[in-house]
Amino acid sequence: MDHIWNPMSVRDAREHFAASEVDWWVAGGYAIDLFLGWESRTHSDLDLEMFRSDAASIFDNFGGWDIHTASDGELRPWTNPDNLDENIFGLWLRPSPGDSWQVEILLADGDRSEWSFRRDPSIVMAGDRLVRQTFDGIPYCTPEVQLLYKSKQARQKDDLDLARCLHLMSTEQRSWLRDAVERTNPQHPWVPLLGGTLEPAT
Repeated sequence: MDHIWNPMSVRDAREHFAASEVDWWVAGGYAIDLFLGWESRTHSDLDLEMFRSDAASIFDNFGGWDIHTASDGELRPWTNPDNLDENIFGLWLRPSPGDSWQVEILLADGDRSEWSFRRDPSIVMAGDRLVRQTFDGIPYCTPEVQLLYKSKQARQKDDLDLARCLHLMSTEQRSWLRDAVERTNPQHPWVPLLGGTLEPAT
């Protein structure tokens, strides 16, 4: 898979959705940084997320761009908005075939009323809780859901993300994340870290 990236800025991404009514939000490491309020590390790519049912709108929001599906280490051109395999969960976008990749769009299950976790559909969250906003109106994935995604690999950078967020999340957020992680992996090392009664920072 061609991994040459020159990610656009979050604010440039917002401009592509300025005239759109679909729900979208920043995901990945950038979402953690938006929650923290500062850039914790350099990011090699930019992940956005939207509901699968809105995927076809990408052709309007990124008109003329080179769009590929990303699955099992392979990129394939996606040119028909009415034809998207249900096993595709990510899309890579760049202005033209000769350019570097600028954004990956992840496809979430559910809708604006309720999001569900693809790896365990019994794990759900109300849509109005899933997406938070910065003071200047940039939507981003709430940290407990973003950390749940990250818990699968729990690399060093993911452990650091958890550590940075831990004291800033509310008791409710930590409890939700603990229950979700424990449901997917009862022996996960994050479970005991999330079991305390810390008060969020003020």
